[in-house]
Amino acid sequence: MRISRSPLRTVLVAVLTLMLMPSVTVAAAPTGDDLDWEAIGDEAVALLQQYLRIDTTNPPGNEIAAAEFFAELLDAEGIESEVFESEPGRGNIVARLRGDGSRGGHVVLLNHMDVVPVSAEFWSVDPYGAEIVDGRMYGRGITDMKADGVVQLLALLALRRAGVELGRDVVFMGTAAEETGGVEGAGYIVENRPDLLEDVQFVLTEGGGGASLGNAEVHGIEVTQKTPLWLRLVARGPAGHGSRALEDSAANRLVRALDRIRTYRPPLQLVPAVANSIKASAQLEPDPDLRRAKRRIEENFSDPDVLGALSDQMGTLLRSTIAITMIEGSTKTNVISPRATAELDCRLLPGTDADLFIATLRDVIDDPDIEIETILRFETSESPRDTALWRAIEQAVRADSPEAIVMPSVLSGFTDSHYFREKGIVAYGWTPILSAPGDGPAHGVDERLSVEAIRKAPQRLYEVLELLAARR
Repeated sequence: MRISRSPLRTVLVAVLTLMLMPSVTVAAAPTGDDLDWEAIGDEAVALLQQYLRIDTTNPPGNEIAAAEFFAELLDAEGIESEVFESEPGRGNIVARLRGDGSRGGHVVLLNHMDVVPVSAEFWSVDPYGAEIVDGRMYGRGITDMKADGVVQLLALLALRRAGVELGRDVVFMGTAAEETGGVEGAGYIVENRPDLLEDVQFVLTEGGGGASLGNAEVHGIEVTQKTPLWLRLVARGPAGHGSRALEDSAANRLVRALDRIRTYRPPLQLVPAVANSIKASAQLEPDPDLRRAKRRIEENFSDPDVLGALSDQMGTLLRSTIAITMIEGSTKTNVISPRATAELDCRLLPGTDADLFIATLRDVIDDPDIEIETILRFETSESPRDTALWRAIEQAVRADSPEAIVMPSVLSGFTDSHYFREKGIVAYGWTPILSAPGDGPAHGVDERLSVEAIRKAPQRLYEVLELLAARR
């Protein structure tokens, strides 16, 4: 039997019910000021220690363990996440706080969960122990970029805990395999999960950051980067016994080619993105003559004194570079192998034609029988500066440090940003973790960060996101 109620009766019942209820005081919606940032700082330290102890060395990566670590934390806060693998063990995770779209397209907080291998015998502590010594936390991947992953997570959780009503989605994205090119991580998402990037306007990831300089802070926001071009040289020659010392062996031909590469220097160039970075940094230059030269760098670039000073400060951004990294030949001392290989890590200035660069390298080698194979190659583009995300970073930084300098930077390395820039998404490299003397080195021995900087970073990122995404 279906019982219908008249609209008037329903209204009367509701009114009488409210009249009989005890009076209550409606609390104001929480804000960032209501959050216990000291406690969140403690949480950042504790979670980062747990995260560093998850071994995600790439290869093989095992990022699925890190993705599940984040998923459990998100689930405990009532935030749904999706964990998926591009290949067995290559885990990725995406979680989203939804907004109503009134502020525009969405923002992705992007971090990669893999870390580079480590030579533990050279470390003073366990690389995966997350020990704290003299105010710094040590661990493989803490600077690249596990600390950022935890900070991004806590900023997302803080938005949730504060009940911030959002005008755009804020997306947490942890990916696999960045240290080997990102094909199984960010690249996989771009190619196979375009649904996750629908209406995404901004990506914030690694590549830039800030440091204290006197009474102010200096922040570089990475807007573009050098293009990686990884090449393999393959030399072939007669095989035989080591006692024969064959002049035209594959190893000898390879060594001759590598020596020519070693002594070759690509030409100095001033590309627009680097010029903009130099001009923005002029205000930091203590030498008045060099400061004036930097402000008009296009006119002064050919000055030998200016070139000399710039080469000392930022030489890798003034020319494309070639690093000889891996060399392989025979597997036995007394065997001349018919094949020898070497791998080159070339980093090209933005806008450099990769095909032309390879052709120039062939001329330098001057041996038509040595093959050049491409291992990794992609194009780069530049993100604009006149955006809501840039302004939010600038405003949040200057709220704490009114004299702070925020300027564009160019990265000599590479990140996953290029995958998103290729799709027209604005991608910036910037971390809210303020670097301190003695931090680092990324990929190096005794990688470490200031505990105090880790504690403060979630609040700063929260402030950026609140400015960028809170509904007005």
